[in-house]
Amino acid sequence: MKTPLISIIIPCYNQGHFLLDCVYSIIAQEFEDWEAILVNDGSTDQTEAIGADLVKKYIPIQYIEQKNQGLSAARNTGMKIAKGEFLLFLDADDWLEPNCLKSYAHVIQSNLEIKLFRCGYAYWDKHGGRRFHSHLPSYNGNIYPSVLTHNIGPCHSILIRRNFAELMGGFDPALKSCEDWDFWIRAGKMGVKIVSIQKVLVAYRYVLTSMSRNPCVMYEALSEVSDRAGRIDTRLPKGTSYNQEYDLNISEIQKNHLIRMIGVLLQQGKVEEAVEWYAVEEKKWGWKIKKEDWKGLSSYLSWAYFFEKEQIEKLLRESLSKVQYFFQKLQYSKDQSVKLSRMVFLPQIKKRNHVLYGRIGGALINRLSRF
Repeated sequence: MKTPLISIIIPCYNQGHFLLDCVYSIIAQEFEDWEAILVNDGSTDQTEAIGADLVKKYIPIQYIEQKNQGLSAARNTGMKIAKGEFLLFLDADDWLEPNCLKSYAHVIQSNLEIKLFRCGYAYWDKHGGRRFHSHLPSYNGNIYPSVLTHNIGPCHSILIRRNFAELMGGFDPALKSCEDWDFWIRAGKMGVKIVSIQKVLVAYRYVLTSMSRNPCVMYEALSEVSDRAGRIDTRLPKGTSYNQEYDLNISEIQKNHLIRMIGVLLQQGKVEEAVEWYAVEEKKWGWKIKKEDWKGLSSYLSWAYFFEKEQIEKLLRESLSKVQYFFQKLQYSKDQSVKLSRMVFLPQIKKRNHVLYGRIGGALINRLSRF
C-alpha cells in the first residue's frame, strides 16, 4: 500500500457510543488518501466489538488494544505506527466535516514547506444536532510566542507533519489535561509556522454540563504547562529556534486559569469549595482582581454557549444565585454581588430578552436596562 497523505489517530476509552459517528465521518470524506488508527485504551464498553467490525469492513482502518494508560499514551501509540505524511488527532466523540481532508490536501499543495495547519471548528450537541458556536482562525505565521499563553485550537482542528511531530516527542502521559497545549508549545519553540483555513471543517461535541469535569485536576495541569512554557524545554533537540527562557506574567495567567475553573465549580453547585479554593490561591499570589476579570467564570468549560431558552432559564434559575452567593462570601456587598453576577450572565440575559420580547422589544429592553 502506498503511503497515505494523512493518518488519523483515534484514541477511545469507553466512548463506543460515539465511535461510529466519528469513524463514519472519516469514511464519508471527499478524499481517499488516508488511514485511520483506532486505539482502544482499555475500554470496558462496546469499543472492542465496534473496532473489530470496522476493521473487517474498511481496509484503511487499523485497530489496536492496550491497557488503560490515558489519552496521551493512546495518541503516542497511534503515532508509532502511523505512516501518513501528516497526523490528525481525532477524539472518539468528535467528527470531521465531509470536506475536511480534501480542503487540507488542497492547502498543503500550495504550502509544501509548512508543517502545521489548522481549520475552523464548531460546537455541536450531537452529530446532525444543534450547532452552538463556531470559531474561524485567521492568523498565518509563527505561533511563538502567543502559544505560550493560549492554545491554538482543539487537537482535531490541527494537522501536523509526522516527521516534525516525531522530533518534538509525543504527548506527555504525566499530564491529566492540557497535554495538547503542551504539545503545541513545543512546536512553537521549534519555530513552526502555521497556515489557517478559514472554514469550519471539524466538529467538537459540546456537552451541556460540567458535572463530570474535575476543575482541580485541570488547574493543576494548566499550572504545570504554563510553568513549563516560560522555561527551556529539555525534551526538544538542541539548537531549537525559540527554546529559551521567556518572561511570562505567571501571576496573571494563573488568575485567569483559576477563575475559569471556579466557573466550573460554581456550575456544579460547589460554592463553599470555590470560595475556599479562591482564598488559598489569592493569598498565594496576592492578586488584585478587577471587575472584568470575573467575566472569565463563563467559558466554554462552564456555560458560555448556553443560549437556548430552556438552557438560559435553567442556568439563571440554578446558577445565578450561587454566583451571587459566591461574591458575597468574597466580601462584596449585596448590591455589588448582584451587579457582578448579572455581568457574568449578561450574554444569556440579553439573549433571553430577545427570546421573550422579540428582536426589537428585546433590543429596547437591553438598551434601557442598567446591567
